[in-house]
Amino acid sequence: MRNRRLPAIRVGDVVTVAEGHYHAGIGRLTLSVVEVGARERHTDGVWLHLRGVQLRQPDLRVRLRQRRVLVRLDAVRVLPSPRSSIRWLALDRPGRPDGSPGRPNELSAAYPSGPAGPHIAARPSWLCLNCRREWPCPDRRANLLARYRNDRFSLLLYLGLCLTEASFDLQDLPPELAYHRFVGWARQHPPPTGT
Repeated sequence: MRNRRLPAIRVGDVVTVAEGHYHAGIGRLTLSVVEVGARERHTDGVWLHLRGVQLRQPDLRVRLRQRRVLVRLDAVRVLPSPRSSIRWLALDRPGRPDGSPGRPNELSAAYPSGPAGPHIAARPSWLCLNCRREWPCPDRRANLLARYRNDRFSLLLYLGLCLTEASFDLQDLPPELAYHRFVGWARQHPPPTGT
């Protein structure tokens, strides 16, 4: 039997695996990877622990739920994706499909950066990749307030989704502190008057 090169799976990749090649599931699984775990060697091949967000086929834009799975590595296919791994990982893509600001390919406008790079969250620590402060850092907060100045509801919805994602990684953070860190600060800023 010829040795087949196993795929390199990184955080941010979107992978798919057929039924029977992952543990505890029915049908084809498509997953946006947020954590790559340990490999295990079994009699039927190398298996890999993954954590990610399950995506619905065929559009891959609808996020169903977060899940942990054990997949057979030689059966995994990494899908081509226009998204940058870091942006997908950070959940920092609040743009709209209608083309309004924040589309994933508008990195320079949507992700303003300092000297070291964009102010986005690194998981599982939820620290800013640029300034290493708790995310959302002051620079990211200012950017989000400016970006959503006329759409406070969408800002709070986006921050609520970030809080939900962070709750998986920051389980020791008390809920009231997590709420203030991710959502409460935005509620304290009054929305702009008039447009």
